[in-house]
Amino acid sequence: MHTYKKTLQELNLLDRFLFAEAIEDKEIFEIFLNIILGKKVTLKERPQAERETRAEPWSRRIILDSYSMDLELTVYNAEVQNKNTYNLQKRSRLHNSMIDSRLLPAGTVDYNDLNDVYIILIMPFDLFGEGKYKYTFSMQCHECPGLNLGDGATRIFLNTKGTDPTGVS
Repeated sequence: MHTYKKTLQELNLLDRFLFAEAIEDKEIFEIFLNIILGKKVTLKERPQAERETRAEPWSRRIILDSYSMDLELTVYNAEVQNKNTYNLQKRSRLHNSMIDSRLLPAGTVDYNDLNDVYIILIMPFDLFGEGKYKYTFSMQCHECPGLNLGDGATRIFLNTKGTDPTGVS
Protein backbone atom coordinates (compact mmCIF):
# COMPACT_ATOMS: atom_id res chain seq x y z
CA MET A 1 0.00 0.00 0.00
CA HIS A 2 1.40 3.37 -1.05
CA THR A 3 0.97 6.28 1.36
CA TYR A 4 1.17 9.77 -0.10
CA LYS A 5 3.38 12.06 1.95
CA LYS A 6 2.62 15.75 1.78
CA THR A 7 5.36 18.31 1.56
CA LEU A 8 5.50 21.00 4.24
CA GLN A 9 4.18 23.53 1.69
CA GLU A 10 1.07 21.37 1.18
CA LEU A 11 0.20 21.27 4.88
CA ASN A 12 -2.21 23.62 6.67
CA LEU A 13 -3.46 23.83 10.25
CA LEU A 14 -6.13 21.21 9.54
CA ASP A 15 -3.36 18.62 9.12
CA ARG A 16 -2.92 16.88 12.45
CA PHE A 17 0.90 16.88 12.28
CA LEU A 18 1.25 20.61 11.59
CA PHE A 19 -1.50 21.51 14.07
CA ALA A 20 0.20 19.53 16.86
CA GLU A 21 3.58 21.07 16.06
CA ALA A 22 2.17 24.60 15.92
CA ILE A 23 0.08 24.50 19.09
CA GLU A 24 2.89 23.05 21.19
CA ASP A 25 4.70 26.34 20.60
CA LYS A 26 3.47 28.64 23.38
CA GLU A 27 3.84 31.85 21.36
CA ILE A 28 2.01 30.44 18.32
CA PHE A 29 -0.84 29.09 20.46
CA GLU A 30 -1.16 32.45 22.24
CA ILE A 31 -1.42 34.23 18.86
CA PHE A 32 -3.97 31.62 17.73
CA LEU A 33 -6.10 32.22 20.85
CA ASN A 34 -5.69 36.03 20.66
CA ILE A 35 -7.07 36.02 17.10
CA ILE A 36 -9.97 33.65 17.83
CA LEU A 37 -11.03 35.20 21.12
CA GLY A 38 -10.24 38.82 20.26
CA LYS A 39 -8.39 39.33 23.53
CA LYS A 40 -4.88 38.96 24.92
CA VAL A 41 -4.19 35.47 26.27
CA THR A 42 -0.96 34.71 28.15
CA LEU A 43 -0.44 31.01 28.72
CA LYS A 44 0.88 29.73 32.01
CA GLU A 45 2.96 26.97 30.41
CA ARG A 46 3.68 25.25 27.12
CA PRO A 47 0.52 23.75 25.55
CA GLN A 48 0.20 19.97 25.37
CA ALA A 49 -0.74 18.13 22.18
CA GLU A 50 -2.52 14.77 22.09
CA ARG A 51 -3.32 14.75 25.82
CA GLU A 52 -5.30 11.71 26.94
CA THR A 53 -7.88 12.18 29.64
CA ARG A 54 -10.47 9.96 31.31
CA ALA A 55 -12.39 10.08 34.56
CA GLU A 56 -11.42 6.56 35.66
CA PRO A 57 -8.97 3.99 34.20
CA TRP A 58 -11.86 1.84 32.97
CA SER A 59 -14.00 4.67 31.58
CA ARG A 60 -14.21 6.27 28.14
CA ARG A 61 -11.08 8.15 27.19
CA ILE A 62 -10.66 11.15 24.95
CA ILE A 63 -7.52 12.49 23.35
CA LEU A 64 -7.40 16.27 23.32
CA ASP A 65 -5.64 17.71 20.26
CA SER A 66 -4.44 20.53 22.50
CA TYR A 67 -4.68 21.52 26.14
CA SER A 68 -3.43 24.65 27.82
CA MET A 69 -4.12 27.01 30.71
CA ASP A 70 -3.56 30.75 30.95
CA LEU A 71 -2.37 32.86 33.88
CA GLU A 72 -5.99 33.33 35.07
CA LEU A 73 -6.34 29.48 35.04
CA THR A 74 -8.75 29.45 32.09
CA VAL A 75 -8.44 26.18 30.17
CA TYR A 76 -8.23 26.00 26.37
CA ASN A 77 -8.84 22.93 24.23
CA ALA A 78 -8.54 23.29 20.45
CA GLU A 79 -9.41 20.45 18.07
CA VAL A 80 -9.16 20.01 14.32
CA GLN A 81 -11.88 18.01 12.61
CA ASN A 82 -11.52 17.34 8.88
CA LYS A 83 -14.66 15.23 8.46
CA ASN A 84 -18.20 15.90 9.61
CA THR A 85 -18.99 13.00 11.93
CA TYR A 86 -22.45 14.46 12.67
CA ASN A 87 -21.79 14.35 16.40
CA LEU A 88 -19.46 17.29 16.98
CA GLN A 89 -21.87 19.30 19.13
CA LYS A 90 -22.14 16.43 21.62
CA ARG A 91 -18.45 15.60 21.26
CA SER A 92 -17.66 19.17 22.36
CA ARG A 93 -19.95 18.61 25.36
CA LEU A 94 -18.06 15.43 26.29
CA HIS A 95 -14.71 17.23 25.96
CA ASN A 96 -16.00 20.00 28.22
CA SER A 97 -17.25 17.55 30.85
CA MET A 98 -14.07 15.44 30.77
CA ILE A 99 -11.92 18.53 31.24
CA ASP A 100 -14.19 19.74 34.06
CA SER A 101 -14.01 16.36 35.80
CA ARG A 102 -10.24 16.75 36.16
CA LEU A 103 -10.17 20.37 37.35
CA LEU A 104 -11.48 20.12 40.91
CA PRO A 105 -9.43 18.19 43.46
CA ALA A 106 -11.23 15.46 45.41
CA GLY A 107 -13.12 16.90 48.35
CA THR A 108 -13.70 20.32 46.78
CA VAL A 109 -17.20 21.44 47.70
CA ASP A 110 -17.32 24.87 46.03
CA TYR A 111 -18.10 24.47 42.34
CA ASN A 112 -17.25 28.16 41.87
CA ASP A 113 -13.63 26.98 41.96
CA LEU A 114 -14.21 25.35 38.56
CA ASN A 115 -12.07 26.98 35.87
CA ASP A 116 -13.50 28.71 32.81
CA VAL A 117 -13.10 26.47 29.75
CA TYR A 118 -12.98 27.17 26.01
CA ILE A 119 -13.52 24.27 23.60
CA ILE A 120 -12.55 25.30 20.05
CA LEU A 121 -13.25 23.06 17.05
CA ILE A 122 -11.74 23.98 13.68
CA MET A 123 -13.25 22.41 10.55
CA PRO A 124 -13.30 22.86 6.76
CA PHE A 125 -17.11 22.66 6.61
CA ASP A 126 -20.07 24.61 7.94
CA LEU A 127 -21.54 22.54 10.76
CA PHE A 128 -24.56 24.84 11.13
CA GLY A 129 -25.13 25.94 7.51
CA GLU A 130 -25.33 29.67 8.26
CA GLY A 131 -22.18 30.73 6.35
CA LYS A 132 -20.40 32.03 9.46
CA TYR A 133 -16.68 31.58 9.98
CA LYS A 134 -17.18 31.50 13.74
CA TYR A 135 -20.02 30.19 15.91
CA THR A 136 -19.68 30.90 19.65
CA PHE A 137 -21.93 29.19 22.19
CA SER A 138 -22.46 29.75 25.89
CA MET A 139 -25.50 28.86 27.97
CA GLN A 140 -28.39 31.32 27.58
CA CYS A 141 -31.86 31.35 29.14
CA HIS A 142 -34.73 30.80 26.68
CA GLU A 143 -37.26 32.65 28.84
CA CYS A 144 -35.08 35.68 29.57
CA PRO A 145 -33.16 36.72 26.46
CA GLY A 146 -29.73 38.07 27.38
CA LEU A 147 -29.57 36.14 30.66
CA ASN A 148 -26.34 34.14 30.62
CA LEU A 149 -25.93 31.13 32.89
CA GLY A 150 -22.38 32.26 33.70
CA ASP A 151 -21.01 28.75 34.08
CA GLY A 152 -17.70 29.68 32.41
CA ALA A 153 -18.07 27.22 29.53
CA THR A 154 -17.69 28.47 25.96
CA ARG A 155 -17.65 26.38 22.80
CA ILE A 156 -16.45 27.85 19.53
CA PHE A 157 -16.84 26.18 16.14
CA LEU A 158 -14.61 27.65 13.41
CA ASN A 159 -15.59 27.07 9.78
CA THR A 160 -12.70 27.63 7.36
CA LYS A 161 -15.19 27.69 4.45
CA GLY A 162 -17.39 30.49 5.78
CA THR A 163 -18.95 33.06 3.44
CA ASP A 164 -20.17 35.72 5.92
CA PRO A 165 -17.23 37.74 7.31
CA THR A 166 -19.41 39.56 9.89
CA GLY A 167 -17.68 39.51 13.26
CA VAL A 168 -14.39 38.10 11.96
CA SER A 169 -11.23 40.20 11.88
